Amino acid sequence: MNLQGKTVAVTGASGMIGVYICRSLLRAGVNVIGVVRNPAKAAFLADEGVIFRQADLADTAALTRAFAGCDAVVANAAMYVALKSMSAWAEHEKANLDGTRNVFDAAHQAGVRRLVQISTFGIYKWSVLRTLDENSPQLDGARRQGGPYRASKQISERMAWDMAASLDLELTTLRPTAVYGARDDNTMRQIYKLLRLPVLPLPSISFPFVYAGDVADAVTGALRNDASIGQTYNVGGAGHQVSDFLKAVVTAAGHGPAVLGLPMPVRIRIDNSKAEREIGFRNRPPAEALAEIIAEDPPQHR
Repeated sequence: MNLQGKTVAVTGASGMIGVYICRSLLRAGVNVIGVVRNPAKAAFLADEGVIFRQADLADTAALTRAFAGCDAVVANAAMYVALKSMSAWAEHEKANLDGTRNVFDAAHQAGVRRLVQISTFGIYKWSVLRTLDENSPQLDGARRQGGPYRASKQISERMAWDMAASLDLELTTLRPTAVYGARDDNTMRQIYKLLRLPVLPLPSISFPFVYAGDVADAVTGALRNDASIGQTYNVGGAGHQVSDFLKAVVTAAGHGPAVLGLPMPVRIRIDNSKAEREIGFRNRPPAEALAEIIAEDPPQHR
């Protein structure tokens, strides 16, 4: 698809990854529709050119109105919360399963065929013995393996492919690894708390972190390349020792604890080569990405 002048709706546009997706699409010359519950949450995007349309994932009619006139939809909105209560599954089911069903139904009703879904590498059965590629074994979401988030996302992606087939939709699915970025209420917020410590001894495994800006550019790359229709892509980081990642945060922030890494021979690896070849995925080094993040969202703001 030639993206210049096209109109693309992004669900969850006010969220951490959503903001980066909107900006990447804007740079590509796209008219971006941010589909959100609360436009005030990311009002700064309106100044950058995003047009907001208000809709909840539970409201198919509102989603259909929000997608009207669009050339594509990026199904990005999802729930990721480490809930400990008995309601954990119900909350994830509502957002990640019912929400997916409603977004795909709404896109069909609005006459939009092209979709990109943000899934996760959490749907795989992680292993330290093999590199994860797009055909690696998956969790059984129906049995709630991996917890509410990973299980619900595994079912969500399977549902997306089933609905794409039945509704004649043109779908691409991206599976990011552990995403970090500005306004990050998960990874970066927890790391910023650690910056207050004087010393941080850390038994450390190697884990694939990926910058949200790189995931966003992969979305744009997938929409540009029609050969990505019907394909799934891993978009993850190279494996980094968690302690090395924290050292990079300390360096970028200009302050923080002395990180005493205790590397362990445990490594989660992911193969991004398909995304690199076909949709131009690039995994930036943490130092480069963290410099951008901290310039936009300094630790003291957290």
